[in-house]
Amino acid sequence: ALIYAVLTITFMADQNVTGLTLTIFGVGLSNFVGEFMLISSPSSSLKLPEQITVQISNVNIPGLSNIPLLGPLLFQYNIFVYLGLVVALICGLYLKHTKTGLNVRAIGENPAAADAAGIKVTKLKYLNVLIGGGICGIGGAYCSMIINGGVWMNNPVNGQGWISVALVIFAVWNPLRAILGSFIFGAFNILKYYFPKTIITIPNAFYDMLPFVITALVLVITSIRKSKENSQPASCGTNYFREER
Repeated sequence: ALIYAVLTITFMADQNVTGLTLTIFGVGLSNFVGEFMLISSPSSSLKLPEQITVQISNVNIPGLSNIPLLGPLLFQYNIFVYLGLVVALICGLYLKHTKTGLNVRAIGENPAAADAAGIKVTKLKYLNVLIGGGICGIGGAYCSMIINGGVWMNNPVNGQGWISVALVIFAVWNPLRAILGSFIFGAFNILKYYFPKTIITIPNAFYDMLPFVITALVLVITSIRKSKENSQPASCGTNYFREER
């Protein structure tokens, strides 16, 4: 995140190209480091200690996890699920109900006007890019530690990051709407485990493809709908040159 911030905020590099480049670089670097550690490891695999995987597994909340029907449905998930909900709620409050959050939204719409109003544009951009990078790190930890069971494998995120980008667009840059959107995208992701195979036999590859198809549809539909309410911040993806203010 810091590399991205320096390149796009300080050196004014194209944000889309920089993001794509760092994504490819990050995947390659993680695979290289993982393969190197695997070769150096005395065992045939890299796996987190069992004590850690047990601690981050599904959490039983006293009094709530045992509620009939609602307990298994809402209160028997791993710690990352609850952490994600808390982060989304905090981000929603931060952006809508704090002075700093409102300043961030002003920068997203018109950084020149925000700068003229005395808002420290560069400082807030750096701060929020780093915070966003940290949140992305939590998502990566979930993929590695929960989806992959704490076992190292190449490309552990497996394209889930692109779905998160579509989720941001689907939620119209609203963290609270992202909670609902994540349930919808997640439902498509686990559909293969619940669709009755006695009705029709569908290859698992179709279900694996489905979240990415939905992602593409979200991007297409969003690009067609040009309403201001459902549009991205006006200055999203563009660099701010203070000299041109």
